[in-house]
Amino acid sequence: MKLFIFAIGGTGSRVLKSLVMLSAAGVKPIDENGNPLSDLEIVPVIIDPHKSCADLKRTESLLNAYCQIRKQLHGDKVNARGFFANRIVKLHDLAAANTRTIDDSFIFNLNAVEHHKFREFIGYDTMNQANQALTSLLFADYQLENKMSIGFVGSPNIGSVALNEIKDSEEFKAFANAFTAGDRIFFISSIFGGTGAAGFPIMVKNIRQAQNIDLNNKEALRRAPIGGLTVLPYFSIDKGFDPNDRRIDTADFIIKTQSALEYYDDTLTGNKASSVNAIFYLGDKVLSRPYEYDPGDKRDQKDPAHFIELIGALAPFKFAGMADSSLSDFNGLPLPTKAFEYGLDKDTAEIDFFALGKGTRALIFRRLVKLHLLFMYLRTGFAGNIGQGYTEDNPRITREFLSSQFYRTLTTQFFNPYAEWLHEMLGNQRSVHLFNMGAENMGEAIFNVKTKKTLFGSKSVNNDVIKAELNRISRDNHDYDDGNVALKLLDLFDQAAEKICAERFDNIN
Repeated sequence: MKLFIFAIGGTGSRVLKSLVMLSAAGVKPIDENGNPLSDLEIVPVIIDPHKSCADLKRTESLLNAYCQIRKQLHGDKVNARGFFANRIVKLHDLAAANTRTIDDSFIFNLNAVEHHKFREFIGYDTMNQANQALTSLLFADYQLENKMSIGFVGSPNIGSVALNEIKDSEEFKAFANAFTAGDRIFFISSIFGGTGAAGFPIMVKNIRQAQNIDLNNKEALRRAPIGGLTVLPYFSIDKGFDPNDRRIDTADFIIKTQSALEYYDDTLTGNKASSVNAIFYLGDKVLSRPYEYDPGDKRDQKDPAHFIELIGALAPFKFAGMADSSLSDFNGLPLPTKAFEYGLDKDTAEIDFFALGKGTRALIFRRLVKLHLLFMYLRTGFAGNIGQGYTEDNPRITREFLSSQFYRTLTTQFFNPYAEWLHEMLGNQRSVHLFNMGAENMGEAIFNVKTKKTLFGSKSVNNDVIKAELNRISRDNHDYDDGNVALKLLDLFDQAAEKICAERFDNIN
């Protein structure tokens, strides 16, 4: 099954970044019987005309690093275990030979809108006087002058006009041709801004009405299971900006949300128009630390990672694991929309693993701990172990591995953003305190988790313990006879960390 994830606007990119982190840890969607999905391919598509947005660039770079690492570990195999288990592919790689005119990128090409002011896009200067007067009633002067290369700046009425052009793009045709019966579609967007609030309903409309366009797989698209994460207000904007520039204002977020929810109810999720099979609502009354005001033309929107984005990344996993019978009727048509919310076990300003719900902990707790132990081991212990124990078993891990493309990509292009992601969530509000980032001792690395006690004291977790467990597992392991050194290292570590989590830490469940 292919899961097409359309990440729309800045929030879409940031949630997608958290999804990549979870996938790197080995978090996989589970079906209604509690079994990991074995045939899932994730196809992320970022929709945002603001290509210079720092959040978009960070997510795209992370996606590329993930795919390089995953290719070295698992090749093109869909069903994999352990770290980097989920297969993530570009739409370009799925496109048929005759549609490979699309960019080799995770970003949807929006050239039709991104090089224009909105007034130019709609041909305002060529309108007669009456139409200009009507247009001026519908759009404020700053909206008409908006440079769409920075997005739609909190104005979904602009976005709804501009993004309707997507249906005529080569990328949309490539998506439609790659989509087959059994695949699913998921949207990630905020509802209180411009690009996301507009993009979600426009894309759903164009998919459901695909029979009106010259496309393959029209019937499959009409019946496609569609889910969406609708992110309600969760951050605030610093008020220290030019008082004459009111394009984005935290005070407007609630009224924009209310208006958009009413529109969604009429067109997407209500009893009259169930175009969406499942909708996930997520927001927080505790707003983030104020973000610097930037409509997109100042610092290109590099906003810190947030707890809501981490939880939001679980929504497409939940949707992927839902049974067909819970989404569609026996004709394959959408049932009335199922709505979901998320609640913490503890309403606290400092989120640790134990503030999360039991189901969330079961899905991500141990996997993220194992990823963090790998992060620490590669930075502090691995190089010193080369030439000893498990590194000498076939295939041998030599010092040349430290300069390999795989190792550089893993330790810099992935783990540097990983550390940045954790630091940003820790410094935000609500603060996400999963790990003690300054800890040098692995036994003290997990916030509010201690090692188990024995008659002689606490069990230790350090590089020597890690190496001993790696040595033990490696001696009888012959899964790496193909010479894949990268897979050997990460798979052995996954198994070793599993045993250490179970035997040496308290309450990792």
